[in-house]
Amino acid sequence: MAKRKREEKYHEDKKLKNDPVAPGNQISPEESSQNDGNLDVQVSTTLSKNLAPILRVITGSYEHHLLCLSLTAGISAFSSKTLEDAGSSDANFFTPVFHFAPHTASIRSIAHAKRYLVTGGNDEHIRLYDLQKRKEIGTLMYHEGTVTCLEFVSAALGVEDKVEEKSAGGNGKWLLSGGEDGELLVWRTKDWEVLANMKGHKGAVNDISVHPSGKIALSVGRDRTLRLWNLMTAKNASVLKLTGGEAIQVAWSTDGDKYAVGWQTKIVIYDMSAKPLSSIGLKSPLYRLRYVSLKETNDDNEKVFTEYLVTSDSTGSITFRDAAKATEDDIPIAFDLKAHSIRVKDFEFYARTPPPVLCSNDKEATTQTTTFMSSVSSDGKIVIWNLNAREPIAVYQTNERLNCCTLVAEEVEKYDTLRRVDQATESEYDSE
Repeated sequence: MAKRKREEKYHEDKKLKNDPVAPGNQISPEESSQNDGNLDVQVSTTLSKNLAPILRVITGSYEHHLLCLSLTAGISAFSSKTLEDAGSSDANFFTPVFHFAPHTASIRSIAHAKRYLVTGGNDEHIRLYDLQKRKEIGTLMYHEGTVTCLEFVSAALGVEDKVEEKSAGGNGKWLLSGGEDGELLVWRTKDWEVLANMKGHKGAVNDISVHPSGKIALSVGRDRTLRLWNLMTAKNASVLKLTGGEAIQVAWSTDGDKYAVGWQTKIVIYDMSAKPLSSIGLKSPLYRLRYVSLKETNDDNEKVFTEYLVTSDSTGSITFRDAAKATEDDIPIAFDLKAHSIRVKDFEFYARTPPPVLCSNDKEATTQTTTFMSSVSSDGKIVIWNLNAREPIAVYQTNERLNCCTLVAEEVEKYDTLRRVDQATESEYDSE
């Protein structure tokens, strides 16, 4: 068994760094599809009365860096109309929150729950951060090899609350981590102790997905198996031997009545009895696979939830397929989004209502939820999308090869809990 070491209070008083070196450049959504070069754009810190911070995106890169950006936007960012149709004059912009290298190798996985963020890397470490106080709090060392996937386990969620609750990170009482060593661990986040080592995979764990109930989970691995885990007992409940090579992605539907398994060139949907429901081929290699439910207006002008199977590929496209219209050999494409030039390595969803400061003239707007999506790519871009309008609202060029991302609430940081950085530390940061 791998040696486990927990460094409690690692860099306890060391704040996550505001890197004085400009980590990237902002690009207008219109320029993002045509310009991949460097732009000399200043990061504004002056807020207009029509602008407010609305979310934070955190991404890990191949170059070992962890970057957090705060997105400031106007009320038009929450509109179901395109920015052009909405007549928007808002200048959405990013402000760097921190930018540093917590790992000694590529960052491969990321997850968050409430105030806590975790990252896994090729250096075999899981790093822990307190976003509320903006500081590192420890390192978990158990895996031998790359930490390939991380996911917090939350309590049962209602259908309408799934995106919102996941955006907030859920209750995160436990953390699942999968590694290149075939280990699938259950961590108790109260004290970051290993509760269980769920053995079964004979090779690397490629991906994990926790059921909306929080009671079971799925994993796929290099051993060409799909495994169902009972998280109440930490036991392997069933094993399905997969044909057609090594599966790289797995995802539960939003209501948990089916799941999708993804290979590089195909996707198969299964029901709860592991019976195949749909199978489709892919023209470009798959990188990411997830379900999302979006509240939309139907032909009768009624608000309904539409479930989509969302995939990203090597061409830079993010494809939304209508899960309700799936047949045995097809899941029809509803729409495509593209702002990247090459492979999209990760995307994440986040839903929120507009901050009250943006709704001074329309109190009703504070109750209207908008679903946002972040996407990151090897082209170095971070793109924030308004899925209600199906268009990008902000783009940031990091000039790094990005691997993973997550979205967190702007309100996650409590300014009154931040300790003053002493003069010596400030000088140290300035000299880097």
